[in-house]
Amino acid sequence: MKIKVIIPNAGMPRSTLNEREAMLSEYAAEGTLIAVDCINEGPESIESSYDEILASVPLLKKITQAEKDGFDGAIIYCGSDPAIDAAREIVDIPVIGPGKISFLIANDIGFKFSILTVLDETIAKDEEHYRKMGMDVTRLVSVRSINIPVANVRDNMEETLNALERVGKMCVEEDDAHCLVLSCLGMAGMGKPLSKRLGVPVIDPALLAVKYMEMIISLGLNYSRRSYVKYFK
Repeated sequence: MKIKVIIPNAGMPRSTLNEREAMLSEYAAEGTLIAVDCINEGPESIESSYDEILASVPLLKKITQAEKDGFDGAIIYCGSDPAIDAAREIVDIPVIGPGKISFLIANDIGFKFSILTVLDETIAKDEEHYRKMGMDVTRLVSVRSINIPVANVRDNMEETLNALERVGKMCVEEDDAHCLVLSCLGMAGMGKPLSKRLGVPVIDPALLAVKYMEMIISLGLNYSRRSYVKYFK
C-alpha cells in the first residue's frame, strides 16, 4: 500500500522531509510505502487557528494530488487535524487526523490522560480540540506545555525529551494522568523513551497514524459518505 504523509508547514527542506520519511517507514509494515511532503505555501508551523486556516487550501491541494497519484490514503501530519473534514469531502481515499485517533486510543488504554503541548498559548486550543471530538471531557485531566515552539522541537532532541519528562512527571504525579498524548507531530519518536522514563503509556500520534492507516486500508474501510458528504458544485 502507498500512504502519503503531508506536513502542513511550508518551506521544509527535502532533507528534513526525507528524515521524517525514513523514521515513519521504520514503523510501517513490510510492503507499505511512506511518502512525506509538505505544503508549498502557508505558515511555517501550526500554533493557532489562524495558522490552520492559512495552511488549509494548500493542504487540500496536496491531498487531492495524492489521490490522483494513486496513494491509498493520506495522513495530515499535525495534531490539530487541520482541514480534516474538508479533505474527506473531496477525495475518496481515507484521510486521517492523528489528533483524534490519539484521543480515541488514550480513552481506551487509560481511564485518565493528559496532553503534552508545545506552548502555554496552545493549551486552550488543544483542550478545545479534544472537547470538540465529543468524547468524555472528564477523561482529560490536564494539558501542559513544554514551552518549546513547534519550529524548534527537533533542534535539540535530548532537550525536548527532558522537557517532556519534566512536564510529563507533573501530569502523572500531580494530575493523576494514567497515560499521555503528545500533541505535536514534531515530537515523533519520543513516545517510547518518554514512556520508559515515566512508567506510563505515551501515545505518539505520528506513529499511531501510520499503523491506523494501514489497518483502515487493509480492512477495506473508509469514512462514511453519510457523514462526509461528497463535495460538489
